[in-house]
Amino acid sequence: MPQNLLTPQAGRASMRSRCPLQYIHLGFRFVRYKSTPWFVLTITPLKLLFASGVERTHEQVRYFNAIASIDFVATYGLLNDLLS
Repeated sequence: MPQNLLTPQAGRASMRSRCPLQYIHLGFRFVRYKSTPWFVLTITPLKLLFASGVERTHEQVRYFNAIASIDFVATYGLLNDLLS
C-alpha cells in the first residue's frame, strides 16, 4: 500500500516535541563524558585503600587512564582566566 508523502504522519508531529529533550539528553551526555575522569580521580584513591591483588592493579590502571584522559591544558587555561 503506497504512502502519500504529502500528508503529515503521526510520527513527525511527536518528533518535534521531543527535539528539546534530545538536545538536553545530548548536553547531559557531554557533561557526563567530560566529568567522568574527575569522578574517577576522587573515588579511586578510596578504593585503593581497601583493594588488594588484581583488584588493586585494576584500580591503579583505571586511575592512570583517568589522568591521561583529562585535558590539562584547558584546565590550566580556565584556572589562568579565573586568576586574572
